[in-house]
Amino acid sequence: MPAAEAAAVDATAAWQRCHAHLVPDAQHLRLPAASYHACDACGGRRGFELVAHVRFGPQTWLNETPLLHCPDCRRFTLTAARHAQCLERVPAIAGHPLTAVDARLWSASPTFLNIEPTTRCNFNCWYCVGRHMVQADIEVDNFAKMLDNFPSLKAIALVGEGEPLLHKGFFAMADMARARGIRVLMLSNGSAFSESVVRKLCESQIAYVSISIDSIDPKTFAESRIDGDLQRIWEGIERLRRYRDANGYQYPKIGLKGTLFRHTEDQMPAIVDEAKRRGVEVFESFQPLNPMVTYVRIYPKDQLRQLDDVPRVAQRIDEDSARARTLLTGVMDFCASEGIPGSNVGRPNGLRPGCDEEWIYSLLSGHVTPCCQVKDVLDPDWNLFEHPIEEILANEHYENTRFNLWNGLFPAYCGGCSKTRATA
Repeated sequence: MPAAEAAAVDATAAWQRCHAHLVPDAQHLRLPAASYHACDACGGRRGFELVAHVRFGPQTWLNETPLLHCPDCRRFTLTAARHAQCLERVPAIAGHPLTAVDARLWSASPTFLNIEPTTRCNFNCWYCVGRHMVQADIEVDNFAKMLDNFPSLKAIALVGEGEPLLHKGFFAMADMARARGIRVLMLSNGSAFSESVVRKLCESQIAYVSISIDSIDPKTFAESRIDGDLQRIWEGIERLRRYRDANGYQYPKIGLKGTLFRHTEDQMPAIVDEAKRRGVEVFESFQPLNPMVTYVRIYPKDQLRQLDDVPRVAQRIDEDSARARTLLTGVMDFCASEGIPGSNVGRPNGLRPGCDEEWIYSLLSGHVTPCCQVKDVLDPDWNLFEHPIEEILANEHYENTRFNLWNGLFPAYCGGCSKTRATA
């Protein structure tokens, strides 16, 4: 069949036979107008494309082929135009029926876990969702069960909505992971770096500790990181670097991250310069105030107008980050040099912004969520204390969630995320 004469192909039966549980979310956050197409079968105008591998005949696969899905008639169609493209790619499929579909294209071999050891914190940052969550610690026995259930784990980040060092079992968990050959990373507010803690961080060979600093000015710092003492944090960083180097330890490497606002958007260069002077080696990232719906709902009313400035602050952060990476080692370069699977970007779908995070995220309850910014339990069966990681990855609800996210069909709880803003 010449490509010019290609006809539309109904792929619905093949889709249902191969993976009926992968259901495009008809209630997804709205896509750009150009992403919607008319359905030749029913006349509906809400159709949108998805990406899948498609097979013609008994064995010829064409990878990453767009199929049109219509939420009105629920059909999956290889449109005439897309069929023509397939024929141009592989002329030998002419005259062969479409026999199979594979839409499981998201990353599904995780080796990195981001888990909350605690939601408790000695700071009271007004923009932190953790201050509005149940205040609790992960149980060390449950942490051990999680390690048993995640045998492919190569690196673990003990971070979340609290200060990890407040957990009395923190070093027991870190040592437990390291004994299994797992690299341990952590995020801290930097306030608890006493002599004994610094010694334990080095002895436990924590590979990396990232410290959050939001302002170069102590008074401004204390206004956002309520109860925070900037001078104490600088002194703690110096204490850690001094003890590590004086005693011949290689780790932990010391990183920097933070949150900037409209009144601090120009402060990153000064923060980076001072951090380097105090002993910081790695630049991780800075972010603007988080506009995701999970977070916005907890912000004080008098701070909501700051959300209008997020795009401008984000742009300034991008500009200043380039300079920061000339002064400090970029976190991705650090991870690459250490063999740590630090990237969590995943694969693009080729149609529109999607989400394919390669890491696994877990609340301190053991429940897996699609990303670190989703704080609600979406499915009780996605629990690493009770189920092996492979069982969770194969869970039909989990697969359907990842399928929609990878295709850029975002649910309401993703509203405000930078990935969803990119589709607007």
